[in-house]
Amino acid sequence: MRRKVVRQLFVGAVAGLMLMPLAPSPASAAPVEAVQWAPCEQDASALCGTLEVPVDWADPHGPTIDLALAKRPATDPNARRGSLVVNPGGPGGSGVDAALRAGYSDDLRRHFDILGFDPRGVARSAPVRCSLDRILDLPAGPITTATAFDDMVAASRALADDCRTHSGPVFDHVDTLQVIRDIDAIRAAVGDDKLTFFGMSYGTLMAQQYAERYPNRVRALVADSTMDHSQDARGFAVTQAATGQDSFDEFVAGCARLSECALHGRDIRQFWWRLLERADRGELSDPDDPSYKITQSELVNFVVGNLNYQPYWLAIASELERLDAGRPSTTPAAASRRSAENQPTVVDFAYQAVLCQDWDLKARDFAEWRSIAADAQRAAPDLPNPPRASVGAICLGWPTPANNPQRRITPTNEAKLLFANALHDPATGYNWALGAAEQFGGHAELLTYEGWGHIVYGRVACADEAIDRYLIDLVVPAAGTRCAAAPPPGTTANNARSRTAGPADGPAPEMVPLRAEPELPTWLF
Repeated sequence: MRRKVVRQLFVGAVAGLMLMPLAPSPASAAPVEAVQWAPCEQDASALCGTLEVPVDWADPHGPTIDLALAKRPATDPNARRGSLVVNPGGPGGSGVDAALRAGYSDDLRRHFDILGFDPRGVARSAPVRCSLDRILDLPAGPITTATAFDDMVAASRALADDCRTHSGPVFDHVDTLQVIRDIDAIRAAVGDDKLTFFGMSYGTLMAQQYAERYPNRVRALVADSTMDHSQDARGFAVTQAATGQDSFDEFVAGCARLSECALHGRDIRQFWWRLLERADRGELSDPDDPSYKITQSELVNFVVGNLNYQPYWLAIASELERLDAGRPSTTPAAASRRSAENQPTVVDFAYQAVLCQDWDLKARDFAEWRSIAADAQRAAPDLPNPPRASVGAICLGWPTPANNPQRRITPTNEAKLLFANALHDPATGYNWALGAAEQFGGHAELLTYEGWGHIVYGRVACADEAIDRYLIDLVVPAAGTRCAAAPPPGTTANNARSRTAGPADGPAPEMVPLRAEPELPTWLF
């Protein structure tokens, strides 16, 4: 799930009525006709097609949409096990792009057609469309006053109304309960009796809810960097804040023991708080542009953003030390500026619609919001206004109840799921992995990567081989299996490695800059 997080929303979330656990469906409503495949326009070495599904699975004979599909056929037809359906997360990530990037092992590609789909409302599958101006109208600062709360309620409501106008009926039917019906339709359409699925990050909610609804159609489901859909508004905020603090603590500890770190030998927390206080007073200048004052939010977002996929401890420390010293960079990057002439007026933007239909995180009023924010702040004492704790603010004005509000999973699947999670993941924390694994009990196993960053697959051979063996041969790792961490980027041990660790959907991302021109809020999981 490659993300470019460009505007940090300081957030809370949706209204909604709790749904009862779904009973397993006795028969598939999936279409039986095969997908018509043809070479993809963007990559003729892969095959693309579409599958027609209802806009609303509760009305199977009503309006329809076309889901976009892409696959790379198995490289050894004689060894083929079927299709491996993949989703890279989001909400709003393109599974078509994930399949075309083919960031999976040769062994997986030998045994499976790697099959990606753009979930409903995303990219090529009847995308949710919104006015760019309404997106950029969302307040960007922390919600610390009743006025700011009311402003976010109004702006998020205006955005939802605008997106519904531009998107049509699919807008109200992009929750994960609809998506798992689509996944089952894809399974049937490609001729697989049971589903083999690899969901990352937000895609892990698909894996969990598919297993609950269709327990007898599970062949193998991987949930890499998993969601815990049982968290209420307060639990969501506090667990997200806590895992952000954990990653910050690991940065401090890592720099304390690594001689290569620019802050090695210093009291790093004291250094960090001195920077935060200077920023809060408006006294922290950008060394490349002294007229510009770095804010607390920019400091926090810079650090948290660069802990997301890789433990970029050395690079973070170098930049913070340079900023503190007021030393211009050797190659200053020109700050980008949004040009009205070059921007479309309406853009694809599924993030709000999916998040607000899958989660009921809405605060009743500012008093409740402030109480939740205070609990989250106590869980992340070194991160003022911890950004991920407020993800749901984009849903504060959501106009309808959540279609798929959070609840505990009730699993009955016999084929075990495989959860995988880093011990120090700032996006989908290990606390969420433990919560999801506890709900599944004996119906799943948890593979622990003892390192840092978001998405396990593609980092170390230990985890990759365990996941591959599970998907190919249905061998579930032993209970309590743990894989040692890869050395942090920039260290001597890491530089000597034969391959660069990175998530399966592409190479490791570049550093998030300290100053980034705000663009679209985008997916975080």
